[in-house]
Amino acid sequence: MGNDNLLLMRPENSPNVTAEARDGQLMLVVRRTGLLSRLCTKWFHTPGVTTIALDDYGSFVWQYCDGNYTVGEIAGAMRERFGCEAEPVLERLVVFLRMLANNRLVVLSKPREVEVASACR
Repeated sequence: MGNDNLLLMRPENSPNVTAEARDGQLMLVVRRTGLLSRLCTKWFHTPGVTTIALDDYGSFVWQYCDGNYTVGEIAGAMRERFGCEAEPVLERLVVFLRMLANNRLVVLSKPREVEVASACR
């Protein structure tokens, strides 16, 4: 991620990840489509699909991971929704998004040129 301002980045879910509601809980369904994953599935009988249960905070954040919201906007929405119980919001959000990005469940897109220009004024 380099020296880019994380607050201006926009998380977007990966195409191989879908969300499903099961028993009132949001589950991420990750389809392992890479060559190595397919080989492991075939030879070692590993599952081709992994499910990840999200808590209330994770479920809330996931709804905003569509490329339309910046990390800063998501943090603000979390503060509005959860108030003091989510503090420290920014630190929690950054850790969660980095975990998602490191596991290739989301991509953190750099700020759009228009936003960068307006932020400098």
